[in-house]
Amino acid sequence: MQSDILAAEANPVAREIKALGPHIHSPVPNPAPLGLFAFGLTTALLQMKHTELTGWTRRDKVGLENLVWGFALFYGGLLQVIAGLGEVKRNNLFGYTAFLSYGGFWMSLGTSEILLKFYTLMGEEDYYGVAVGINPKGLQAMLSIMGMFTFVLWICTFKQNKALCLLFFSLMMTFFLLAAGIDDYKTDKIAGWFGIVTSALAFFIAGVELINDIIGGGEEVIPLGHFNSNKFKFSGYFHVPGRIHGVTHTAALQNSNFGPDGESPTLSSRRDFKLSDKNEVEYLQTVGE
Repeated sequence: MQSDILAAEANPVAREIKALGPHIHSPVPNPAPLGLFAFGLTTALLQMKHTELTGWTRRDKVGLENLVWGFALFYGGLLQVIAGLGEVKRNNLFGYTAFLSYGGFWMSLGTSEILLKFYTLMGEEDYYGVAVGINPKGLQAMLSIMGMFTFVLWICTFKQNKALCLLFFSLMMTFFLLAAGIDDYKTDKIAGWFGIVTSALAFFIAGVELINDIIGGGEEVIPLGHFNSNKFKFSGYFHVPGRIHGVTHTAALQNSNFGPDGESPTLSSRRDFKLSDKNEVEYLQTVGE
């Protein structure tokens, strides 16, 4: 009976300790800036082809593609996969799903283009004597499916912040417009500009993550815009509700009752952990066992 009472009185403490778990000896640093920078740069490079910012001739576009596919494999692909694996350690389902998926997307796209160039060099031809290429309808289907996948992620961002929500909306539109642009030059060019905006948003969010985490010490120096309906405002930024980590870790510890800015930095003098001297000794003995 007494043990049940002690457990009930200790519950608030246990709950807070559990909530602070991800902030204490965090297994990995915040991987979101790395993944977002990698995604943003590679996306911007490819969209320069669609917007014709680097030239409109076939020579200009092929030359840019040769640069892009190397970045797609390593900077845009591999680094996003590494960022996604980092999110696994942080128990971040959203970041894990997004970074690994888009990292795999870039690596797959880059590999396909490199194989295509290899087949061209080998003189591979189809039944009609035409050089082997990527099926336009297949490419259109792939971009459409990626757009639908991004739509699902976009819905999830309404539980996070407005900047991230805008990023995924822009990315979703980029995929759908690129799919439609395969059959239409003007639509393809519009898709390219949507892609440029997507890249700029990714760079902005990545920069804010770094500034808030390093310069702000966990405080929100630059806001990303929280939704009023978000009941988990303390876990904003690029991380899912229910697990506090990333740029908020320092603030969470400071504001905890265990931190220097809390009601009491010591366990025994907590207001919600009032035990008699005898019960306190018995409780500590129980924990020790």
